[in-house]
Amino acid sequence: MMRWLRLRRMRRAFRALPERDRAIFGSVRFDDLDYIEAARRHGCTVAEVEETITRVIIALDRALRGK
Repeated sequence: MMRWLRLRRMRRAFRALPERDRAIFGSVRFDDLDYIEAARRHGCTVAEVEETITRVIIALDRALRGK
């Protein structure tokens, strides 16, 4: 599959996620916060950060594979 199509699918999947999930994911992946810092920033537990990161990665992987 062409790279631009995969990226488009992933971008669409990312935008479809709840804002809070996108924000937590961005804090960890783009702002380079560890899970403890991300939890403090977003007022949640480290377990919630872990669950959110997992949920986002699964959604992006499914989009990448066209599911």
